[in-house]
Amino acid sequence: MGRHEAGQASTEFLVALPLLILLLFGIVQFSLIYQARSTLNHATMLAARAAALHHGDRVKMRDALASGLAPLFAKQPSILAYNQAVVDAKTDLQGPGRATLLVLNPTRAAFTDFAQARLDGKGGRELPNDTLNYRNTSRGTASRISVQDANLLHLRVTWCYRLIVPVVDRVIYATVNALGPGDAALSANGMADPFGTGGATPANRPCVKPRIEIRSEAFVRMQTPFYESNL
Repeated sequence: MGRHEAGQASTEFLVALPLLILLLFGIVQFSLIYQARSTLNHATMLAARAAALHHGDRVKMRDALASGLAPLFAKQPSILAYNQAVVDAKTDLQGPGRATLLVLNPTRAAFTDFAQARLDGKGGRELPNDTLNYRNTSRGTASRISVQDANLLHLRVTWCYRLIVPVVDRVIYATVNALGPGDAALSANGMADPFGTGGATPANRPCVKPRIEIRSEAFVRMQTPFYESNL
């Protein structure tokens, strides 16, 4: 090897090192995102089940959601650590724009078609939930669904998940938020609304840095009458 070729491998390594580090950090962060998404799926189902058992109560939903997300905040395998993890999860969810729980079904149109006065005597309206097998299966005029389908709770949870891996957190955040549904770069390629959803942006505010939105949905049959006040 000539005198001028000495150290060539070191130079190439120094050039490739930043990209290699970024790749490794990215693998770690995307693994954590996958874990968070899987945990959110479970937590969303818990929230939907809590709503189904408590007339669609949003406080019960958020408590169940925090309980389901607690494993992401746990630091030790003990009851005390779990209780603290639930508290930490609730604190995280209560931040501005951190989490949105959206009830997609039942809708107000369903209440227009099928609502009755609440049977507990506290005022307001509810969707009938008893003897659904024997009720009329005709579709309502406003909702275009039956009372049986109106009792199928559809919950969507959007959570601003915090990225924690240095450097790559800013890269992922910038990438995710670079283009929106109405961005000209997407519209020019016919990709503004590829799935026919209207290209609508989420109702909640964009996540603040360094957080990105992850979303999950759950379907559960209502076990109690859904109160209109919980829509």
